[in-house]
Amino acid sequence: MNPQHFLHIPKHIAKLDPVQKQTLTSALSPQQNPILSRLSKEIIRHSKCLHCQSERLRKYGFSHGRQRFFCNDCRKSFVNTRGSAYFYQHKPELWQKYLQHMIELDSIRCCSKVLGICVTTSFNWRHRYMKATQNTYESKLEGIVEADETYFRASKKGERNLTRAARQRGTKASTSGINHIDWVSVLVAKDRNHHEFDHVLSKVDAAKINECLGCKIADESVLCTDGQPAYNQLCKEHHLFHVVIKNNQTQQGLYHIQNINHYHSQLKRWYLKMHGVASKNLPKYLGWFRMLDWHKYQVFSSDINTEAEKLFEFKLLQVQQHNFKA
Repeated sequence: MNPQHFLHIPKHIAKLDPVQKQTLTSALSPQQNPILSRLSKEIIRHSKCLHCQSERLRKYGFSHGRQRFFCNDCRKSFVNTRGSAYFYQHKPELWQKYLQHMIELDSIRCCSKVLGICVTTSFNWRHRYMKATQNTYESKLEGIVEADETYFRASKKGERNLTRAARQRGTKASTSGINHIDWVSVLVAKDRNHHEFDHVLSKVDAAKINECLGCKIADESVLCTDGQPAYNQLCKEHHLFHVVIKNNQTQQGLYHIQNINHYHSQLKRWYLKMHGVASKNLPKYLGWFRMLDWHKYQVFSSDINTEAEKLFEFKLLQVQQHNFKA
């Protein structure tokens, strides 16, 4: 701006009404990044050092716009992004926008084009955020629990040293049935409180299922399955009441496996939108879908006023933040 023109601006400020002055003040004041502000508030609220868990913390200035903290016990400092999915990540003004695009299931190339970042950056951000969702399970499944396996076509997409001939996506498997070469089995369990657990199995047998679900299902619960014999050992060791829903039945009173079948159906339909997922990344995508499914049953507190605050209650954004253990 021409300096002579700028000299006329202060003369007109006195003529502004209160609303115009407030608008001008908001425009001139620096905009706080909502994610960085949230991370700082979490550290202040829990008051724990991310290095030694000490509560003797104090603010220690800023580093590249990020609040820094100093621990008086271990004498180490850290920025508010340490311990979160945003550590060592640039362009903080785009983080929330990118997560919103993930919630809307936009592709990697679409996010790249809209936000003005390269495709490689968009891919790395997607997998960084999905990695934080992998082990986000409820501690226990209880009550009436439904369990079943589903299968995804094995894919070595992105691998450079293939042990087999390359194939095009959509080609038929080598055999008509399920085999462990062409298919990847995923064990899914869900209770009536919408708590879900999933795990990629190397093979479906009693030992693997007992290892995965043995510590997840509360004793004396009811387990509903489709009659897979591999669940018998689990029910026997953990004193579970085993209800078998046969192929010609849909339910036995309160007991059925319709919830888990519906979850599988929704998962497969969502999975097709990804246009090919490498098997090694399957646990990340299962975690991403779990975040979206949890959101359907999440109840927002009544004191949330803005859409930005409501967005932060989304499970996908919550797991990117600090994981403070009680």
